[in-house]
Amino acid sequence: MIEYDCVPVGEQTVLIHFEERIDITENLIIHKLTKIISNKIPYITAVTPAYSSIMVNFDVFKITFREIVEQLKTVINNFHFSQEDVRAKIIEVPVCYDREFAVDIEKIASFAHMSIANLIELHSKVNYFIYMLGFMPYYPYLGTTPDRIGMPRLESPRAKVPAGSIALAGKQAGIYPVESPGGWRIIGRTPIELYNPRNPRTRYEAGDYLHFYPISKTDFYRIKDLDIKGGFKMNEHMESI
Repeated sequence: MIEYDCVPVGEQTVLIHFEERIDITENLIIHKLTKIISNKIPYITAVTPAYSSIMVNFDVFKITFREIVEQLKTVINNFHFSQEDVRAKIIEVPVCYDREFAVDIEKIASFAHMSIANLIELHSKVNYFIYMLGFMPYYPYLGTTPDRIGMPRLESPRAKVPAGSIALAGKQAGIYPVESPGGWRIIGRTPIELYNPRNPRTRYEAGDYLHFYPISKTDFYRIKDLDIKGGFKMNEHMESI
């Protein structure tokens, strides 16, 4: 049985709390429930998944808080999850680990007591699960970074982190979709434009996996130019997990 609580957050929002932890299986359940709630319960205006919760907004003029909670409980209590049935989308993301882009790569390698070549090999062989999008438009919260390279965040955030920077902090990882302040360690950069309000593209969504693969500096600029012109498509495939 899934343990959870439904609590009010304002007049038109219910927050469904699950066990507070960063766990892929729990998050997969959250994303499955998010889709079911969106499709099955009427008068819902928005459903937003997070690490260990789901925020549900509803139309207060058409359904009461008590009624929405009763319907949410019915959906959750009748939900059955089998990880054997889960197939995930794996999206291939090009990353340049050149020192020009990977400003913390030497410190991370030193922290992990390994060469930069071995660090790149380790970082790029993991499939990183997208727990949720947040912090800024299209910022993916990823996991799980291998323990050995999970360097803590900076004590003082940088004023500017370039768009496309691949970052890590402990077990978590992420990609800065636009230039912004940030305190996570920068291990590389992707040439892919992840967010442009004038030309929005859905590159990935919560519940997908990202797989980073190394590219040269020459390929970085080639792919960047190709992507700006709309001529680059990230490879993706479905895989049982």
